[in-house]
Amino acid sequence: MQRSRWPAALAVAVVAVVVGASCGRSGSSASKSPTSTSSTGAVARSRLDAGDFGDLKKVCGPKPAAMKLTASDTGVTDHSIQVSTVADPGFAGRPGLNQEFFDTAEAFTKWCNSRGGINGRTIDLKLRDAKLSEYQQRVIEACAEHDFMMVGGGAVLDDGGQKERLACGLPTVAGFVVTTKAAAADLTAQPIPNNPFEAVGGEFVALKAMFPGSEKSVGVLSADIPTTQIEAKKYGEVMKSLGFTTVYDGTYNTLGESTWRPFAEAIKNAGVKGLVYVGEPVNLAKVMQALAEVGYKLEWARADVNHYDQQYLVEGGTAVDGTYIRSSFYPFLDPKQAERNPATHDYRQLMEQFKPGGKIAYLGVQGLSSWLLFATAARDCGARVTRDCVYAKAKAPTHWTGGGLHAPSDVAANSTSTCFALLKTVGGAFVLQDVKANEGIYRCDPSTVFKLTGDYGTGEKCPNPAYATDPKPSKCAPR
Repeated sequence: MQRSRWPAALAVAVVAVVVGASCGRSGSSASKSPTSTSSTGAVARSRLDAGDFGDLKKVCGPKPAAMKLTASDTGVTDHSIQVSTVADPGFAGRPGLNQEFFDTAEAFTKWCNSRGGINGRTIDLKLRDAKLSEYQQRVIEACAEHDFMMVGGGAVLDDGGQKERLACGLPTVAGFVVTTKAAAADLTAQPIPNNPFEAVGGEFVALKAMFPGSEKSVGVLSADIPTTQIEAKKYGEVMKSLGFTTVYDGTYNTLGESTWRPFAEAIKNAGVKGLVYVGEPVNLAKVMQALAEVGYKLEWARADVNHYDQQYLVEGGTAVDGTYIRSSFYPFLDPKQAERNPATHDYRQLMEQFKPGGKIAYLGVQGLSSWLLFATAARDCGARVTRDCVYAKAKAPTHWTGGGLHAPSDVAANSTSTCFALLKTVGGAFVLQDVKANEGIYRCDPSTVFKLTGDYGTGEKCPNPAYATDPKPSKCAPR
């Protein structure tokens, strides 16, 4: 199959896999932010007006009086920093794919520049549309046009272009990564790491405790493409180590099925008590409806965080009740719930003020964490903003939360987060579950992260061997 001819449903399915691994989603529906008149809205605006975000202070602001700015590196002048964001909204088969990356990038940069930029340097944003099949071309453009870094984006087909990116020493603070070649590549900082050699199993531990015995009758249903199959294989490793027994293992056509009843009958006949699903929300909604039609009720269904989407509830109705979704982010779809967490409320206020009508979606909030990581790193480099300095500081945090947007992650070690929250679909809503939280709404437990033993590929490496002993962007590309 030619990459330039990937059908829309296939692209969405691949993004769904990204979600499972890196806690993002394609954003098939947008949640609009109503104008807030509450006191929390005023407080959020006050924080944003001060250049603060959540618990991060002075993310953006004017140049300190004593600071002298000069052109200090590729893409950096005495008054601006040229940064790019990549996404796939121009893909003809699925217009708007990952548009939330662009919307968030525009909102963040407009806000930051309105506060004075980063120590007085404004962000010159370049939106680079990979259109699904043109990621390599966008990377080549970013190198040729002297982008300082790539920030807060991601592309479905991100294996192409990694060699070119490293050849010009272009770092990325990624919104998401898909392939192992990208996820384990040099010059890659991830605020919510997607380590391809680890898997989180917190939801499996929780479900086993909540539904004793159900782990002996588990079904797995995934799309019939390599990316989803690899993700299902990783979950299989986790479940096996926890004593789960798979009694049904099915695959479905990524483009959808004319009828889902045969899948429902097979799941029923196998006596499946818990279903592990890898794919996109609409198809799971149809599976759950088919199960209801054949009179079969699962004890639980487990889905990736792309199912934290109002569309899943609309498509499935009451049939999707009992779906459990692991998340690393504080819930943001419900404005009233978002108000309870300052950073989450700031996110909605940021979008409302600086990108009205922009998409409120999982990849959007994940991309925002990338922008905050980049901006605070650049801020801390002071007057001399260089790739070496900013990348080193962006890779340094061991307890990064994006100002409180999400559970803590170890960016420095590129480790899968040990923390998770669990959402359940109940009566047309996503309801937080009791997971014996020990850090905010999250359960943080190192024993829920599993080292994988399967062969999942390798990451792209810098062309200059000197990088291995002196890991700085300036050492990556041969000079």
